[in-house]
Amino acid sequence: MAQSLFPNFLEYSRFVRRCNALLPSIQLICQALVFKEVEGIDVSIIDSFPIPLCQPIRNFRSKVLDDYANIGYNATNEQYFYGCKCHALVSESGYVIDYTITPASIADSTMAEEVLSQFGTPIVLGDMGYLGQVLHDRLELKEIERVFSFLTNLGADRCKSRSPQGFQLKLEMILLAYSLLLKSAKSLEPETLRYSIGYQVMAK
Repeated sequence: MAQSLFPNFLEYSRFVRRCNALLPSIQLICQALVFKEVEGIDVSIIDSFPIPLCQPIRNFRSKVLDDYANIGYNATNEQYFYGCKCHALVSESGYVIDYTITPASIADSTMAEEVLSQFGTPIVLGDMGYLGQVLHDRLELKEIERVFSFLTNLGADRCKSRSPQGFQLKLEMILLAYSLLLKSAKSLEPETLRYSIGYQVMAK
């Protein structure tokens, strides 16, 4: 079916190489789209989500990204997992402003300032995982509010790439697709956070 829809489509290995070469362009397009939508905002939300790279039963045998990934704890599912963690800064309108990938074992509280260093807002909402007493004091000086926030799931928690570049490429492509869908959805319902509405807009 794919061949009939795209008769001149590249052979798979060439397609992968082409995508890898386009990674910087994908990042620039996504940044330009998002920064235009979040310019001048006062409130952002910081949160994290796990990116497991194997089933729990293989936690101690998996070799995927073994130079970087390790074992962490997913409090939501109450289980240990092997993989990475994505710490993301999100606007109230739903756009992912910035993110950092860490090994799964890295605590949220150690990453808050790094995530906020590139794009800070007067008010940042975050759950208690991002707080420690020392960090609490520093954030108070910056007049940052902290409350419980929601976990953003972009589908990036299902990355199975075996190379760091492939992992980053998939994540960036997911973020770009999400941002485009969310922007389309907001053309129909300006206050929505349901990016899936964007499919309806694009289908018209």
